[in-house]
Amino acid sequence: MLADLPSDVRAAMPRLSVSGAVYSPDPSARILLINGQVLREGDAVAPGLVLERIGPRQAVLSWQGTRFQIKL
Repeated sequence: MLADLPSDVRAAMPRLSVSGAVYSPDPSARILLINGQVLREGDAVAPGLVLERIGPRQAVLSWQGTRFQIKL
């Protein structure tokens, strides 16, 4: 979970503001609205920050190789 990451890692990360999500069994139909951007799995949220997977109640992101989850 994002809250479980060390404080220095969280401080270095870009701020995340999730405003919406659409989950579908079809991965190509999944979207997440972060920081005003419409993102799909595999998209870069910001340099070094990648949206890896969108689930029904959480998303998995990677910050410079460190994977973590956020609740949706």
